Amino acid sequence: MEFSPLGVVAVVLELLNPVLPLLGALFAAWVALMGLVIARRQRLRVAPAVRGAAVVGVIGAVVAALAIPLWSGASPLQLQSVIDFFAVVGGGIGLGVAIGVLSYPVIQLMVQNPA
Repeated sequence: MEFSPLGVVAVVLELLNPVLPLLGALFAAWVALMGLVIARRQRLRVAPAVRGAAVVGVIGAVVAALAIPLWSGASPLQLQSVIDFFAVVGGGIGLGVAIGVLSYPVIQLMVQNPA
Protein backbone atom coordinates (compact mmCIF):
# COMPACT_ATOMS: atom_id res chain seq x y z
CA MET A 1 0.00 0.00 0.00
CA GLU A 2 1.35 3.39 -0.88
CA PHE A 3 1.58 6.19 1.63
CA SER A 4 -1.22 8.48 0.55
CA PRO A 5 -4.18 10.13 2.25
CA LEU A 6 -6.47 7.43 0.88
CA GLY A 7 -4.12 4.72 2.15
CA VAL A 8 -4.10 6.26 5.62
CA VAL A 9 -7.91 6.41 5.62
CA ALA A 10 -8.07 2.76 4.55
CA VAL A 11 -5.77 1.68 7.39
CA VAL A 12 -7.68 3.73 9.98
CA LEU A 13 -11.02 2.34 8.78
CA GLU A 14 -9.63 -1.19 9.00
CA LEU A 15 -8.45 -0.49 12.54
CA LEU A 16 -11.78 1.03 13.61
CA ASN A 17 -13.99 -1.49 11.79
CA PRO A 18 -14.92 -3.46 14.95
CA VAL A 19 -16.07 -0.32 16.80
CA LEU A 20 -17.64 1.68 13.96
CA PRO A 21 -21.26 0.93 15.03
CA LEU A 22 -20.45 2.09 18.57
CA LEU A 23 -18.77 5.25 17.24
CA GLY A 24 -21.79 5.90 15.01
CA ALA A 25 -24.17 5.57 17.97
CA LEU A 26 -21.95 7.83 20.07
CA PHE A 27 -21.90 10.44 17.30
CA ALA A 28 -25.69 10.26 16.91
CA ALA A 29 -26.14 10.78 20.66
CA TRP A 30 -23.72 13.73 20.56
CA VAL A 31 -25.66 15.32 17.67
CA ALA A 32 -28.93 14.90 19.57
CA LEU A 33 -27.46 16.46 22.71
CA MET A 34 -26.00 19.34 20.71
CA GLY A 35 -29.47 19.85 19.23
CA LEU A 36 -30.82 20.23 22.76
CA VAL A 37 -28.05 22.69 23.61
CA ILE A 38 -28.76 24.77 20.51
CA ALA A 39 -32.49 24.70 21.19
CA ARG A 40 -31.87 26.13 24.67
CA ARG A 41 -29.33 28.74 23.56
CA GLN A 42 -31.05 31.61 25.42
CA ARG A 43 -30.24 30.00 28.76
CA LEU A 44 -26.65 28.93 28.13
CA ARG A 45 -23.74 29.54 30.44
CA VAL A 46 -20.92 28.82 28.01
CA ALA A 47 -17.83 29.67 30.08
CA PRO A 48 -18.47 27.17 32.93
CA ALA A 49 -19.37 24.45 30.44
CA VAL A 50 -16.23 25.03 28.39
CA ARG A 51 -14.10 24.99 31.55
CA GLY A 52 -15.77 21.76 32.67
CA ALA A 53 -15.29 20.12 29.28
CA ALA A 54 -11.64 21.23 29.30
CA VAL A 55 -11.10 19.65 32.72
CA VAL A 56 -12.74 16.42 31.57
CA GLY A 57 -10.61 16.50 28.40
CA VAL A 58 -7.36 17.03 30.30
CA ILE A 59 -8.18 14.17 32.68
CA GLY A 60 -9.08 12.00 29.69
CA ALA A 61 -5.82 12.93 27.95
CA VAL A 62 -3.71 11.98 30.96
CA VAL A 63 -5.54 8.69 31.45
CA ALA A 64 -5.34 7.90 27.73
CA ALA A 65 -1.61 8.72 27.56
CA LEU A 66 -0.99 6.38 30.47
CA ALA A 67 -3.23 3.65 29.03
CA ILE A 68 -2.18 3.72 25.36
CA PRO A 69 0.89 1.50 25.88
CA LEU A 70 -1.26 -0.98 27.80
CA TRP A 71 -3.95 -0.96 25.08
CA SER A 72 -1.30 -1.83 22.49
CA GLY A 73 0.00 -4.74 24.54
CA ALA A 74 3.24 -2.97 25.43
CA SER A 75 4.57 -1.98 28.80
CA PRO A 76 5.60 1.57 29.64
CA LEU A 77 9.20 0.30 29.83
CA GLN A 78 9.11 -0.49 26.11
CA LEU A 79 8.86 3.20 25.22
CA GLN A 80 12.46 3.78 24.25
CA SER A 81 12.70 6.64 21.79
CA VAL A 82 11.49 10.21 21.68
CA ILE A 83 9.19 9.25 18.81
CA ASP A 84 7.50 6.64 21.03
CA PHE A 85 6.85 9.24 23.71
CA PHE A 86 5.63 11.80 21.16
CA ALA A 87 3.24 9.20 19.72
CA VAL A 88 1.83 8.33 23.15
CA VAL A 89 1.49 11.98 24.17
CA GLY A 90 -0.05 12.88 20.79
CA GLY A 91 -2.52 10.03 21.06
CA GLY A 92 -3.39 11.10 24.58
CA ILE A 93 -3.93 14.70 23.47
CA GLY A 94 -6.10 13.58 20.56
CA LEU A 95 -8.25 11.38 22.76
CA GLY A 96 -8.44 14.12 25.39
CA VAL A 97 -9.71 16.62 22.83
CA ALA A 98 -12.28 14.08 21.61
CA ILE A 99 -13.41 13.35 25.17
CA GLY A 100 -13.71 17.07 25.93
CA VAL A 101 -15.73 17.75 22.78
CA LEU A 102 -17.99 14.77 23.42
CA SER A 103 -18.57 15.82 27.03
CA TYR A 104 -19.38 19.47 26.25
CA PRO A 105 -23.13 19.10 25.50
CA VAL A 106 -23.72 17.01 28.62
CA ILE A 107 -21.87 19.52 30.80
CA GLN A 108 -23.61 22.44 29.09
CA LEU A 109 -27.01 20.92 29.83
CA MET A 110 -25.99 20.41 33.47
CA VAL A 111 -24.82 24.02 34.06
CA GLN A 112 -27.56 25.91 32.27
CA ASN A 113 -29.56 28.55 34.08
CA PRO A 114 -32.86 27.39 35.54
CA ALA A 115 -35.94 28.26 33.50
